[in-house]
Amino acid sequence: MQNFLYQYDLLSSNPSTSRISLTSNSNYLIGYGFLKRGPDDKIYFSTAYQCDAFPYCYPYPDSVYNQINMNLSVINSPDSLGLACNYTPYSFYLGGKRTYYGLPNNPDYDLPALAGSPCDTLVSINEPTSIGTNANLHVYYAPDWEKAFINADNLKGKNYRLRMVDVLGKEVYSESGVLNSQYFTKNLNCTSSAKGMYVVVFETEKEKLTKKFVIE
Repeated sequence: MQNFLYQYDLLSSNPSTSRISLTSNSNYLIGYGFLKRGPDDKIYFSTAYQCDAFPYCYPYPDSVYNQINMNLSVINSPDSLGLACNYTPYSFYLGGKRTYYGLPNNPDYDLPALAGSPCDTLVSINEPTSIGTNANLHVYYAPDWEKAFINADNLKGKNYRLRMVDVLGKEVYSESGVLNSQYFTKNLNCTSSAKGMYVVVFETEKEKLTKKFVIE
């Protein structure tokens, strides 16, 4: 079976007639795979070594390491036509790893938590979180006044910090102070805040409370 890698000129008035063959292959042991643009705007091309198996050799035996499955081919300048695109076969070394037909499109499940992000918690919009006490936090956003009315009660701490963060974890408001009672109240002006979901975080040395609200 013959495999081809084609380039098309998408700026042409008739792209279907602009086809250029960058490479071809008739070796049945080499299977052409996927193309994927990288963050450097180059296009990476995977090939699998079928090692005389059908449909392909998976997993590879420990003895099957070669130029084909240990490297990706690269189109270095995909916006340039023909030879100017600088197609370099098997030029990107995978550091001792081996490729099959595919290229990865996987989320990084090992990313650490984004501090302050509501994505770090399974708390619903209407459910407060209380750590360490039976304190309560209430947030009500009044669209007519463009204010968030914040109230907390049953507080045990004496020093507080109030923060408001957006869905990306960016802090958009912060204040600190001393509590004179077990109650706290604040009318927070939100006229400069964009529409979206926000999280109010209220902390003392005794408790931490969070509450989500939405500016519509």
